[in-house]
Amino acid sequence: MRFRMLALAGAALCFAGTALAADPMAGTYGNTVNTKDRATGQTSVLLFNQDNTYTGKTTGPNGQPVTYSGTWSLKNDGKTICLAPTVPAGTPNPPMPSCSPLEAHNVGDSWTVTNDQNQSFDVSIASGR
Repeated sequence: MRFRMLALAGAALCFAGTALAADPMAGTYGNTVNTKDRATGQTSVLLFNQDNTYTGKTTGPNGQPVTYSGTWSLKNDGKTICLAPTVPAGTPNPPMPSCSPLEAHNVGDSWTVTNDQNQSFDVSIASGR
């Protein structure tokens, strides 16, 4: 599997806490975002923090678990989320920064999104970490 697809999956995140409209990412803090690349089947888990950082977990091309971190930002008045992953040195096909449309979703929701790299992902939010 291509590890590059992993972090781009994070760009597929399109969710918000409808009760806290001022922060469209509020529904992700303390919860788990699961992604699956529709083309490769590669999955990842993303844990977002209120300080604009996140942690990602996936399986690398060698079959070993890979944990990475990154930063996220909102653009277009909160209608777009952009991820900037930082991966371990020497990682083949490292993920590139990417952006995705942002829509309101709650824990338990599942949806599909396509990022600015034209990659589509199935995304869901699960309660807790």
